[in-house]
Amino acid sequence: MRRLLLTSALALGACHPDTLPPPQGDTDASTGSTGAGPGSDGPASTGTTAAEVDTTASGDAGTTDGEPLLPDPGQSFYALVGEQVELDGSASTGAVLYSWDLDDGSEPTEPSPDPVVPVAYATPGRYHPVLTVFDAIGNQLAASVTVTVTEVPSHVPRHDATVARLADDARVAVVSPDSDELTIVGPAGENGFAVLDRLPTCARPRTAAALSDGRVAVACQDDDAVMVLDPDGGPSRSLALPYGARPYGVVADGSTLWVTLQARGELARVDASGDPLALEAMLPVIPDARGVAILPDGRVAVTRWRSPDDEAQLAVLDPSDGAVEPVTLAFDPKAPSDTESGGIPSYLDQLLVSPIGDRAVVPSLQANIGYGEYLADEALTFQTTLRGVISWLDLPGGGGAALEEDFERRKQLDNHGLLSAGVFSSRGDYLFVAARGSRAVERIDTFNGGQAGSLIDVGYAPSGLVLSADDRYLFVDAYLSRTLVVYDVSDFAVLPLPVETLTIPSAEPLSPELLRGKQLFNDSFDPRLAKDAYIACAHCHLDGEADRRTWDFSDRGEGLRNTIDLHGRGGTAHGPIHWSANFDEVQDFENDIRHAAQGLGLLDDADWNAGTTSQSLGDPKAGLSVDLDALAAYVGSLDQFPRSPLREPDGSMSPAALAGEALFLSPMLGCVGCHAGPRLTDSEFIAGDPVLHDVGTLTPASGQRLGGPLTGLDTPTLRGLWNGPPYLHDGSAATVLQVLTTHNPSDQHGLTSTLDAQQLDELAAYLLSLE
Repeated sequence: MRRLLLTSALALGACHPDTLPPPQGDTDASTGSTGAGPGSDGPASTGTTAAEVDTTASGDAGTTDGEPLLPDPGQSFYALVGEQVELDGSASTGAVLYSWDLDDGSEPTEPSPDPVVPVAYATPGRYHPVLTVFDAIGNQLAASVTVTVTEVPSHVPRHDATVARLADDARVAVVSPDSDELTIVGPAGENGFAVLDRLPTCARPRTAAALSDGRVAVACQDDDAVMVLDPDGGPSRSLALPYGARPYGVVADGSTLWVTLQARGELARVDASGDPLALEAMLPVIPDARGVAILPDGRVAVTRWRSPDDEAQLAVLDPSDGAVEPVTLAFDPKAPSDTESGGIPSYLDQLLVSPIGDRAVVPSLQANIGYGEYLADEALTFQTTLRGVISWLDLPGGGGAALEEDFERRKQLDNHGLLSAGVFSSRGDYLFVAARGSRAVERIDTFNGGQAGSLIDVGYAPSGLVLSADDRYLFVDAYLSRTLVVYDVSDFAVLPLPVETLTIPSAEPLSPELLRGKQLFNDSFDPRLAKDAYIACAHCHLDGEADRRTWDFSDRGEGLRNTIDLHGRGGTAHGPIHWSANFDEVQDFENDIRHAAQGLGLLDDADWNAGTTSQSLGDPKAGLSVDLDALAAYVGSLDQFPRSPLREPDGSMSPAALAGEALFLSPMLGCVGCHAGPRLTDSEFIAGDPVLHDVGTLTPASGQRLGGPLTGLDTPTLRGLWNGPPYLHDGSAATVLQVLTTHNPSDQHGLTSTLDAQQLDELAAYLLSLE
């Protein structure tokens, strides 16, 4: 028995129906046995590799005309289902006879002088036909080639993204939300790329979409606007959207733009063909509308960023009649382990439709909110709290068919938190997903769902991915490294390294301290912040907002706790932190880093162990770590509340809200007894003790405060309340009206029982208009 090392090279091609892109690295040699069959990883699932090949010979390997016996099955390639192709072993040396095992269930061909055999594969998959060669004295050796078989790509994916390939297929546009720019990147030199231009945009562009005429549309969240820019120097056009709409996702369908209005739960249809841009309709679709994608039949799918606890939600809009079809992703009830955990998909953004048009995926985070010491008698751990997850949906039957989750195919990624973005290869056989906190990109084999290669340390907070037209280059928007990183992903034989790293903004918009703090807030790759890259601050507070989840923190000496939005609070500007006022400085999150996330900590161990520093209300941590202070500075910079979509078009309060304000201020109700002053809260420490109130909402599930009795709750501000459901410390109230009524039966939370239905509606209108 002897072993030889064999390799197979990649064939590169262009992305056209007749010349489809090459295999992405799944070219490998295998043993002389039959390949693993369609859909398998085969001998080397992570890319082009040198694989050991078992060879058996009776006596020494012979030669023919002085050449050693060496099988060469040719380069790996793509084929279409039912397409007849040839397997060609003629490049082998020292061989007089050839036999092929086609890996299609048929018997190997009889040894023949002809090295070529035709084959047509009936189903999609990654096949590994094996070539066995024989020399004149009967020695034999074998090697395999990979044939990737797909259906004909029939759909051009169109979905919201932070980075988009332009209509010319040569340039790429990436948004810069913190500097209000759109950066254009294109080819430069041989196999190089460069920044071609940076175009000013409206405030905080979140996503970009390429129009067929070469222009680019962006959705600007802070300006409530959509803008169309011309990378070739033409005029830019902007369209104002309703006050507080918070547009996020944008996608182009011809000259029509579909824009999600996240705060309104609507989908805006914009005609971009003329000047000015025209708002044609705003269609109710789903609350917290975030991502948007065009389905193969022309319908428009929208994701709900933060769904209820029992199921994750999407919606599909039929543009022809405005009908909306709900789509759900199931709650996963499985018990947690070191490789998987249950929970609900959360932070749904992109819906990615395969180029084959038969299925779609949603990369996100799976939040294990059904588990914990109170809920399941077992505490959450660093690796059971949350995980990155890919949810698969089927599009059976094509046009008009229901979008249905294939729950059994849902895939969790070990050692990753939030999956923030993705992109399919042009044949749909690979899916790339970005893991925001762990600074990684994973390549997924869509035939079997296995991981098939990784990009490591791509930069802080990778938020968008796009492939070049030929699938060779992957562009990674490393948002908080401020770079667009370009990788050659045609070969995963070795870890791909960047071929270009380009700066996105024209100048850094944040101070060095705030940028560093924002990077740390969004990061889980740094072992000081988290063990095994699972938990980042942003995984519960993405964009500084709340994940709208209620977590079981009983093992932390607390109880069920509803995540709080960080916006507007300015760190400790509104008083103590958390529902139980258990932190008095943002730096106390060092405790969560070390305990819940199992990070090594940003403080030196000597500082951590000195005095009472390790206690959340102990000696101050401020000033002990530059990075911990930067993290606190970033959280403190979140001092603005988002605009309320329930206000009038000019930003003023509605008549109903003004009537509610009078009720709120009336001494009879008693609201201002706790929600007082410009902050609308009495949250503070007095003589070292927090001001806490029992408003009748405490239950056994409310647990403790710092391991001791929970006598009351810290008063939260009411500003930004519209963006804060569910409500109360345990998330038990779905609406503000429930807080005022069913959750206030004894009037401990204001004398609301004295109000009639109209007055309750007016009071709720006021509360939801606060910003």
